[in-house]
Amino acid sequence: MPPRDTDELPEADETVRQRLVRWLAAGEYTFDDLRLALEIPARDLETELRHVERSVRAQGRRLVVEPPACRDCGFAFPGRSRRHLHPPGRCPRCRSQRIDPPRFRIRG
Repeated sequence: MPPRDTDELPEADETVRQRLVRWLAAGEYTFDDLRLALEIPARDLETELRHVERSVRAQGRRLVVEPPACRDCGFAFPGRSRRHLHPPGRCPRCRSQRIDPPRFRIRG
């Protein structure tokens, strides 16, 4: 899990996006790890991640999204990461709600 703001004091001028880039360049995190560490709503985190994706692409790097997968039947959610960055509610194949969330990191 990324450091919480209370655990590590960010630089005074560091934005949420800069913090995300720093964390994702250093390791791999789930959507909920990031949401809880930043203490922002899921919709806001998805917006921030879209901006991070564009910013790092301009720098020649890439936001890598490991798609979510069902723990019960193994169904992976191909192409979902292009539309949605948050985890799905249930599996379309077996209807299980045991879904491994997407994981994010920056490569390059």
